[in-house]
Amino acid sequence: MVREYLVNNPDVLREALEALQTRTDAQRRHRAESDPRDFAIGPSDAAITVVEFFDYRCPYCMAALPWVQDLVQTRHDVRVVFKEMPLSIHGQPALEATQASIAAMPQGRYWQFHQALMSFHGDLTPARIDQLARQSGIDVARMRRAMNDAAITRLINENEGLAADLGATGTPAFLINGHLVSGFDPEGLQARLRQAADEARTRRATTGR
Repeated sequence: MVREYLVNNPDVLREALEALQTRTDAQRRHRAESDPRDFAIGPSDAAITVVEFFDYRCPYCMAALPWVQDLVQTRHDVRVVFKEMPLSIHGQPALEATQASIAAMPQGRYWQFHQALMSFHGDLTPARIDQLARQSGIDVARMRRAMNDAAITRLINENEGLAADLGATGTPAFLINGHLVSGFDPEGLQARLRQAADEARTRRATTGR
């Protein structure tokens, strides 16, 4: 009877699939925006949340750094969430830099260290990572002790899986209020930010919040 009903009313099945996709997308967005293990800058109730998936050896991520810094410094309606995703093509330096930045997060100097790593364009050796950490005010010995924690590997793997679920195949990838912008496309990113701000204003006018 159910099969016959669905055959005779295919729109019901289509609506159910669309509802399922909407719910799945919302769950993925929540996972991307709300993982307490990630570093974030900006008000927790910001109208716009920008999630960046990045790799410290990705040249396009490096190029995007000034854009991200400008967001942090000038947009008080934006919260930026940083999701580490070292790509295998960039080898051990990318992975080790990621492990170091996550391991150092409890020391409260993540943003300084992140900028130092992302700004460095030379050979990112273990000694150089330690130097950049030290210059960022990080206790290097404490950082090194924490780097092999299985929780760090688990977080990196989960970030990779989430990025794949969202359709992000490389870095950088930006999720702006649930909408994916792949690569560093300044015009596309600014257009999506304007759209997100317009949507937020419309929502406030309609709901009062």
